Amino acid sequence: MDRRLRINLVLLLAVCILGLFVWLSQQSSGLPSLTNLQPESITRIEISDLSGRHILLQRERDTWRIGNEPANQSRIQQLLQLCQTPSLERFDPPADLHPFGLDTPLIMMKLNGESLAFGNTDPVNGWRYVRYADQIHLIADGFYHHLSAPWEAWLESP
Repeated sequence: MDRRLRINLVLLLAVCILGLFVWLSQQSSGLPSLTNLQPESITRIEISDLSGRHILLQRERDTWRIGNEPANQSRIQQLLQLCQTPSLERFDPPADLHPFGLDTPLIMMKLNGESLAFGNTDPVNGWRYVRYADQIHLIADGFYHHLSAPWEAWLESP
């Protein structure tokens, strides 16, 4: 076996081991969830932002709707995972919320009436500051693109 092939095989093995380590660490993080809500219990989602955009999504039986139109079920199912996303860190809010972008939150969201305020991202880790239940949480920033999507993005594709 030539030297270049051996090096490539060792590198491939290293990548596989690292990938397995990352996957296992996410599966058994043991971190508390952002909320105590269960995705299947949520029947109403409200999203608003500083521009005045307001989106109301309601579940009727097993179908989500935006106004009288059917909503994008897949996008909503992804968004509902937000309530169980791990809270990577949490702390009591200080008097000055400005450094976190929570004095005037970028986006407000209500899940069955429970409010979540979304602020800036942490400059070190890129995690998003979220104020929920009188605490500030840091979460992975994988949901913000759903929250900032325009009204039309929530409609079911024809």
